[in-house]
Amino acid sequence: MTTSQDIAGTWKFFKIMAYIVGTALAVLTFVALPWEYLLGHGKSAFTTAAWTAHGWLFPVYLIATFLLSQKLRWSLGKTGLIMLAGTIPLMSFVAERKIASEVEPLL
Repeated sequence: MTTSQDIAGTWKFFKIMAYIVGTALAVLTFVALPWEYLLGHGKSAFTTAAWTAHGWLFPVYLIATFLLSQKLRWSLGKTGLIMLAGTIPLMSFVAERKIASEVEPLL
């Protein structure tokens, strides 16, 4: 049986990863892409490193989502939608807030 303490730890991990991935993707989308393509600066060491970091962080977000889905017994469809939220700028923030209304009463 899953205790509220188990859920709390997994929830914290998910919440942190949702904010990190959401912030990174927003900065990359709204700052790095315009810098590279609209302003014509091309790829820089910074933007390459930032995209690489996001590439490593996103799978950790997926793991956090999966672990939380197991604790809360989400359907495969719901789990997939929450995972996809990490691929759309700012949507991980929306998903985190929606899930918070479900999780916080359990804590």
